[in-house]
Amino acid sequence: MDEDTLERLAELEHIQWCEWAEVMSHELSFLVDIIDKYDIDLSDDENKFVLHVKDRINNWDKLLIPYSDLPEEEKEKDREYAQKTYEIFDEKL
Repeated sequence: MDEDTLERLAELEHIQWCEWAEVMSHELSFLVDIIDKYDIDLSDDENKFVLHVKDRINNWDKLLIPYSDLPEEEKEKDREYAQKTYEIFDEKL
């Protein structure tokens, strides 16, 4: 696969991830807000999990940007999945 095709597929992979992450971020934020609003009594493990979810949401929100603006390390993750997708279709051809 040529580099241009890989980058186009990686960008598409990022767009797809962004759509998924936006939905998940919104739904998880809603859940976390309910827990915070009603001061639900959680165990230590549950509190750690909620903090983990909050961190994940913050990390996702930082990556909800155009592919061209991503750090190279993040672009590489999209390229890896783009390569896997290409290989599946290449086998079928």
